[in-house]
Amino acid sequence: MNKLFIFIIVSLSFHLVSFADSPIDITERSMVDTSLVPFYHGVASGDPTPNSVILWTRVTPETNDNVNGTWRVALDTNFTSIVQSGTFLADSTKDYCVKIDVNGLQPNTWYFYEFTALGRNSLIGRTKTAPVSGTNQLRFAFVSCANYPNGYFNVYNRIRERNDIDAVLHLGDYIYEYAGIPATRNGQQPLHEIIKLADYRQRYSSYRLDPALMKLHQQFPFITVWDDHETANNSYSDGADNHTPGVEGLWSARKSAGQQANDEWLPTRLPEVSNPNRIWRKLSFGNMADIFMLDTRLYDRSLQGGNTNDSSRHIIGNEQMQWLKTELINSTAKWKIIGQQVMMGNLTPFGIMLNNDQWDGYSVERKKLYDIILNNNLKNVIVLTGDIHTAWAMDLPYNTSTYNPSTGAGSVGVEFVCTSVTSSSSPIPLDPIYNLVTSLLPHIKYVDLHKKGYGILDLQNNAAQGDFYSVPTITQLNPNQAYETGYFTLDNTRWLKKASSKTIKTDALHYFAPENPRDELTTAIKNKSTNLILLSAYPNPFIDRVTIQFNVATSEKIEVNLVDLSGKILKQEFFGHLTKGLYNKTIHLDGLASGAYNLVVRSNNEIIERTIVKF
Repeated sequence: MNKLFIFIIVSLSFHLVSFADSPIDITERSMVDTSLVPFYHGVASGDPTPNSVILWTRVTPETNDNVNGTWRVALDTNFTSIVQSGTFLADSTKDYCVKIDVNGLQPNTWYFYEFTALGRNSLIGRTKTAPVSGTNQLRFAFVSCANYPNGYFNVYNRIRERNDIDAVLHLGDYIYEYAGIPATRNGQQPLHEIIKLADYRQRYSSYRLDPALMKLHQQFPFITVWDDHETANNSYSDGADNHTPGVEGLWSARKSAGQQANDEWLPTRLPEVSNPNRIWRKLSFGNMADIFMLDTRLYDRSLQGGNTNDSSRHIIGNEQMQWLKTELINSTAKWKIIGQQVMMGNLTPFGIMLNNDQWDGYSVERKKLYDIILNNNLKNVIVLTGDIHTAWAMDLPYNTSTYNPSTGAGSVGVEFVCTSVTSSSSPIPLDPIYNLVTSLLPHIKYVDLHKKGYGILDLQNNAAQGDFYSVPTITQLNPNQAYETGYFTLDNTRWLKKASSKTIKTDALHYFAPENPRDELTTAIKNKSTNLILLSAYPNPFIDRVTIQFNVATSEKIEVNLVDLSGKILKQEFFGHLTKGLYNKTIHLDGLASGAYNLVVRSNNEIIERTIVKF
């Protein structure tokens, strides 16, 4: 999201460009890992409870047939101590994504899991259940805003290497809907702005092929919410800045498509299966923390702008507010963590609103939340936020005019805002602006308007600390990171103090899941060539065109035939000697009768068939 900051406009041009129809440069991105067939997108887990966790994978079949497979969970990577197992069916209705809600697990325990289908094993994933009681420390990484063409996901790699966190909180903008910007790296698919379900599915697929994101998902459970770019920029319940009705279709259809793809491709547990619009939910981590993940975007949010004192305008709405009130009051956990999308703290120097897309633009509803906290004498409330591509640490004053910056008196809680993984912020350091911000708004303790990175929230019995880490570049792969600063709040208080050092994990570390699948292949699979991989054919069913996404491992001539059920060739497309890479090719199929057809993709040595249906 493009943001307005203190007294300056950082002008960042987001030109939507069309990339050439060419493969992803091997110097820009790792190619599809053929050793992962048919689980090219890896594995993931999420939404842990003391006795359950969501397991995820995607099967990429060579045909449109349903795929049967198995899953299992063990205490070791050799799967000698299996604790749960079962079967699954992957089909086109869920884009061949598989989500298993595994129950019967033990609290506060590391597990390993894998899927098997078509004679192959997936990567082994690692996950951890939540504690019930007795834990003395919890650590969460929190991230936001990963625009693929903007740069490399070095942030994800640095978190993956830590091995000292219990889960990753992704606060939204997991994907971006844009056609693109002048790119640091190519590879985002599809090339155009995403609008329809097939588009959103392809965009998630493109992201999940990124090695850094794949490996991070493999090692830690995620707890996620969407922000605006999972649908369209500056979205709200009934529309978005980046959506033009009449040109891009009904907003309700686009919103539904984005929500469906999000549910398919992320390891989330919907609180109400019958209500896919609802993602706000609570996750409990014993007596140490309750995490309340909100939806400040799509459920009941009013259009940005207008009278901020209008009580009819909502950012979360009455239903979600009542749920949050009940959960906060009934929580017995020491720390009450609110994970959400847009900055809650005040950013209105001299009464000038700098960003009406955050809680400042919905001040009446923010006051309702603050009243709930104060009227029920709730302390230890910590808000985690993303969205604005910059890092912040601040107190949350009920009234800035009566807040005491020396003692923190008048604050209802604290907020940590993580910067982006890759999304654009200021291109240069802005230290003078930092000094201006903190002098005019003293409840803001820390600001960084430039760096990319992530946050660590460390929870202990006596204090909670937010640490900020940065990476030196996103323009190339880089193994380095830096600790920037940390701020803490003491138990039974509502304000921040500067930390003298970063926090350290005191619990014993657990061993990582291995980087490669277990080599238990059938003879048929072992002997099968994998020079050609057909990753997707969208949309299916189709109207007048189909876009196929395929990977070639060596230089290949590719031929695509559309064949009717009698075997007659109706359409042929030839693509000359393609170099190694990932391709998107659109096949125009006008004038066909409704019904089923076979799409036959042929390389030098392989033939892959996929059934497609014409509306």
